[in-house]
Amino acid sequence: MYKHSLIKIAIIALFCLFLNPLTVFAAEEKPPALVSMWTMEVKPGSEKDFEAAFKSHIKARQKAGDTRSWQVYTPHTGSHFNRYIIRYCCFKWADQDAYDKWADDSKVMSDWEKGAGKYVEHYSHHYSWVDMENSHWKEGESYQFVGVRSYHLIPGGNASDSVKEISKLAKDIKWDRSWGWTYNITGANELQLAFPFKNFADMQPPEPSFGDLAEKHLGSEEKVDEIFDRFSKVYTKTKYNIYRHHPELSIPAKK
Repeated sequence: MYKHSLIKIAIIALFCLFLNPLTVFAAEEKPPALVSMWTMEVKPGSEKDFEAAFKSHIKARQKAGDTRSWQVYTPHTGSHFNRYIIRYCCFKWADQDAYDKWADDSKVMSDWEKGAGKYVEHYSHHYSWVDMENSHWKEGESYQFVGVRSYHLIPGGNASDSVKEISKLAKDIKWDRSWGWTYNITGANELQLAFPFKNFADMQPPEPSFGDLAEKHLGSEEKVDEIFDRFSKVYTKTKYNIYRHHPELSIPAKK
């Protein structure tokens, strides 16, 4: 009976995944909006050797015809500073089949295992989905850092309505910042809000502030508070971290 209960729970969880509107939309939407992200923890003290081998591997991938402009980040705040985040956006599910075939046919992972892979102690890999409609990321904008606010979502909550409401407000007040919303498809049930920064000075909140502009647009502070009060009901906790972008370790986007 216990075994049957576990099977039942697993089946229900699986159906919830595929019946989740976000997951269905991510599979069908246009343009591509899926993200593949690898997190690698290298052996402490081997960061320089890893980066040298990583640069060599990038050249091997480019020579072999890698079509993805992988971008590399490291934590600037928090812990685990031996962690490297390798991220690619954006593609569709069907694109992954062709990419996996290229990786197998090109034997590019053999180069990885003989080089940079020797320094990696732990890997994790996850997929996420970028809400393109409610994001506003300026094309061609260069940046050194990305600030990421993560929201741990309440199961069954409707975060998408609040995301749409907040983003509409930001666009209505013509807020002159880039931002991007991303939902995890695998891993923790989280929503991320990312902001790029050119440098540390760029992290200074602009004047007038978002709240000032929103209050002026809506006519009262109470109306602004109502929007964010609704949003606060869809998550249990948040965390904020800053990551450094490494163009020298990344594959440039094809023009």
